[in-house]
Amino acid sequence: MRRTYPANTTIAGEYQAKPFILIVIAGWAAFAKTLPNGSRLIVDFALPHEIALVEFAGDAGETVTALSDVTAIELAGPVHTCFLRYPQSVCEAILQADTSRYSRVAEHLASVSRRGAVERTAHLLLELACRAQRSATSFPDRFECPLTQAELGDALGLSAVHVSRVLKTLRETSLASFRNGVVELHDHAGLIKTAGFDRSYISS
Repeated sequence: MRRTYPANTTIAGEYQAKPFILIVIAGWAAFAKTLPNGSRLIVDFALPHEIALVEFAGDAGETVTALSDVTAIELAGPVHTCFLRYPQSVCEAILQADTSRYSRVAEHLASVSRRGAVERTAHLLLELACRAQRSATSFPDRFECPLTQAELGDALGLSAVHVSRVLKTLRETSLASFRNGVVELHDHAGLIKTAGFDRSYISS
């Protein structure tokens, strides 16, 4: 089923019982966990031409929100039943998406727990660049990014004010800039060195 979700609307709420699989055609979405104090942690993003798995069990849950207008094809879940529902090629793509998401979440955990603010920001920008270009082997010079500084902060474990300072540092050191919804990577090698970035965890 083809669905459209306007920007800032909820695609799936925490603890919902219905599992499904989204093939994102256009737009960006965020998978986030909201804490009792109201703060939010963005665990992962879904970008165009990616498969997003909305599948929760027990007391765990995430909210999936459209960050921009999202168009997606919705397939019935859960993932472990896909071989009973879909052709093998589709199932293999779904399982690869599941593996890729695990790798990304592991890297994001490493960032918020062990990398400094500049390093983790550079790391996330490089990951998003690869995913926006749909390449694990090269980086674009620029890409569209609909995230606000507050949303970046929720993904990085930083306040919006701290994100603004980090982006200023990246800009003043001629590594990268982020203005008006566009990220520009000025120095690929410098960003990779700063972030300690190994793109092998990103599948093309």
